[in-house]
Amino acid sequence: MIRSGAVECLGCGHTKPTADYSKVNRTGDLRPYCKPCNAERVRLSHYNVTKDFIEQLWRYQGERCAICGDTGSTATRAAHIDHDHSCCKGNRSCGTCVRGLICSNCNAYALAWYEALPPHLRTFDLLNGYIQRPPARRLREEPPTDMS
Repeated sequence: MIRSGAVECLGCGHTKPTADYSKVNRTGDLRPYCKPCNAERVRLSHYNVTKDFIEQLWRYQGERCAICGDTGSTATRAAHIDHDHSCCKGNRSCGTCVRGLICSNCNAYALAWYEALPPHLRTFDLLNGYIQRPPARRLREEPPTDMS
């Protein structure tokens, strides 16, 4: 809803200035989501996961990087969604290959470098454990908890 130069975001529900919204097309129509909420929607769509799943996974991991345990990434938006690149051939993830939420250092340096090594050189137990039994898989395998 647009009111005097401000728009209520359908994602976060906050009323923000129109400058905080991207335009849909050349007509100048604004997207119904503010820029951060729209970016999050695109990110979740790319990995084929829901916001609820990412929040559950973040809590399951103890709100820390699934590899190094860094708590510096204090929000799910700051954490990188890691997935098995060998699973899906298209531009989008199937969702089941999502492994966990990791910090930018583990995403860019540790895991990318490690997975590029020949298998006989992959001898680091911490990374092998993460790759073989990632937190997202463990979360999916656990029976649902009774919320009553």
